[in-house]
Amino acid sequence: MKKNCFVLLLSSIFAFGFSSCSSTDTAWRDSNLSFFDSLKNREGIHEIGDSINGFPGLYYEVLKESTSDTLPIIGNQVLVSYEGWLFNDTIKYDSKHVLLRTEAFDYNEKFQLTVGNDAITGWNLILQHMPVGAKWRVYIPYYLGYGSTAQTNIPAYSTLIFDITLKKIVSQN
Repeated sequence: MKKNCFVLLLSSIFAFGFSSCSSTDTAWRDSNLSFFDSLKNREGIHEIGDSINGFPGLYYEVLKESTSDTLPIIGNQVLVSYEGWLFNDTIKYDSKHVLLRTEAFDYNEKFQLTVGNDAITGWNLILQHMPVGAKWRVYIPYYLGYGSTAQTNIPAYSTLIFDITLKKIVSQN
């Protein structure tokens, strides 16, 4: 009896999870996943990390090489500049919608954040692999961004693309 109740509970949770996603959200999610999947075959694209729960990790391409081999770690404060947009180039947004939502920043404005605390999961992962002075184009799948939650100007299930320059490590642990 307990096993049947457990199976019923799991199937109810599973069904609710998929029924709460509208057909528009599903189509958007699927087109984002298709775009993200196409990246692995593009020349110059690198992957960071292992697949997470059966999904690919992060992809990036180097726009400017760094001469440094200094990498930030969790807890370091870093100074970065960036610009972000969605995979279909329809929406460009500034950092007030991406990281420190209480502050307003212009495109490419420099700002500080603490690796591991102040950013979406994709940023926390990529910054630990990015040497100081480098500029990378980073492709973050929705499940390492905002997931199924829409943000101002960013629909749920969105692949996020950023040109990030890691200016310097401001403070270390």
